[in-house]
Amino acid sequence: MRNSSLLVMELIWIATGVLCVAAGTRFALMNGSRKIPVFAFMALICFVFAWIRHRQRKKS
Repeated sequence: MRNSSLLVMELIWIATGVLCVAAGTRFALMNGSRKIPVFAFMALICFVFAWIRHRQRKKS
């Protein structure tokens, strides 16, 4: 893939991870839902994928 498309994908994964953290925080503060671990896991996966894309972009 081209370097610019990898950068876009990296930014999308980071934005998705930040949104998952925000949603988990909102659920924690509003009603103490059991969905908090799900959002934390989703955020972790998003940040790992962003890190993988970052490493791919640096290698190319």
